[in-house]
Amino acid sequence: MYVFDYTGLNVDKITGLRRDIRNAGSEVKVAKNTLLKIAVKNTQFEPLCEHFAGQTAVAFVEGDPAQAAKALTRFYNDAKKENPDLRFAIRAGVLENTLLSAAQISQIGDLPGREVLLGQLVGMLAAPLTGFVSVLSDIPRKFLRVLAAVAEQKEGK
Repeated sequence: MYVFDYTGLNVDKITGLRRDIRNAGSEVKVAKNTLLKIAVKNTQFEPLCEHFAGQTAVAFVEGDPAQAAKALTRFYNDAKKENPDLRFAIRAGVLENTLLSAAQISQIGDLPGREVLLGQLVGMLAAPLTGFVSVLSDIPRKFLRVLAAVAEQKEGK
């Protein structure tokens, strides 16, 4: 769950943000702070109570938390470029029972996507095997080169 302040966003902007986060497999809800405090009481999200102040929106992460953080961070960066005085801000979040600051959410948002990370992992796992296979296949190649050189030498004599 990510908590953010949507102050200063017009209807078009908040609708665009909702769409982006929905495309990331999550959902944005706006609720009264008192209701949010009651809803998170005695749950893993209770540390977020101190961040429920002002205009509060909550992104409920149902899929990949990195995708939702990426959508939120991308929107935040774009909105700040358009209007540096915008008061829209990411406040905090909870991921696997850990309270996250706005900076940590931005770091998660800056990570490559899940597919890219899996590809990098496969590449790292395959690199030693590829090198080993290359070394093993090089031995017969060298042997064949030696045999070819010997054959050329005998033909030349």
